Amino acid sequence: MKIFGLTTNGLELASRSLDFVSASVSQTAANIANSTTPGYKAQEISFEAAMAEALKTPGEGGMVKTHPGHMPIADIEKVMPTITESGAPARLDGNTVDLDREITQMAEMNINYSTYATITNKQLSLLKSAISLSAQ
Repeated sequence: MKIFGLTTNGLELASRSLDFVSASVSQTAANIANSTTPGYKAQEISFEAAMAEALKTPGEGGMVKTHPGHMPIADIEKVMPTITESGAPARLDGNTVDLDREITQMAEMNINYSTYATITNKQLSLLKSAISLSAQ
């Protein structure tokens, strides 16, 4: 997320995480909507492993992590989620949607979305503060 070409690593990470959580919510909603469709295979979207791997890899531009306390530099825009079939057993009609599991995942994603939205707002607040201080 860039505002007038400005961004921070924290803002990029939080806004990309919001994108992933939104995609996960959409997939969970599709699974719930198809819970009675014979032969439907539930799918899951996972981004945590891809995001963790990206944060270990230095980004382009020559920036490197020189101190253990530094935030890693990574091109978060290149991180892609993985879409896999649910490991739930199939019912007699071939459907693999487990409604209890899907509802639990929806609750978890609600918490994650709130967390990432709060982080995004904090990062935007810091950016706004930096802009207003530089204008003085």
